[in-house]
Amino acid sequence: MVDEAMRAHSFAPASEPKLINPPHVQDAIRGLKFGKTPGPEGIPNRDLRHTPLSAISLLVVLFTEILRTQYFPAAWKHSRLLSILKPGKDQALPLSYRPISLLDTIDKLFEKIQLSKILCEMSRRGLLLDEQFGFRPKNSTALQLARIVLRVSRNLARED
Repeated sequence: MVDEAMRAHSFAPASEPKLINPPHVQDAIRGLKFGKTPGPEGIPNRDLRHTPLSAISLLVVLFTEILRTQYFPAAWKHSRLLSILKPGKDQALPLSYRPISLLDTIDKLFEKIQLSKILCEMSRRGLLLDEQFGFRPKNSTALQLARIVLRVSRNLARED
């Protein structure tokens, strides 16, 4: 079945777009952070790093079918909720806890692939402003603050 899926993916007609390919999945897996608590399915990010190519091929088929059929798996709509005690707070008070919702690892992987594709397409079409830093790779808040300080400094220098 995996070989059939790979052949179908590799030799898809030119009119049928390849929505997701193995390099998309491999790049997204490499970008996952270690040490994150897994969601309800219990698959840690570290384990995905050792995913064989046959399993990546199955993920490609799964993700492509999700996009093609526009059906998002019901299991991915559930999360595991944890309550974390805030530092220095009274554990008897409910307000002392921060809720954290843990999503399935495969769901996060799919979302990461989609976000990178959307950002790539928006960037290609010139739809992202240079001032947009919130979700763009290699653009941190510190870099944006440095740009603002530089602009303010230049404007103050012109006034003198």
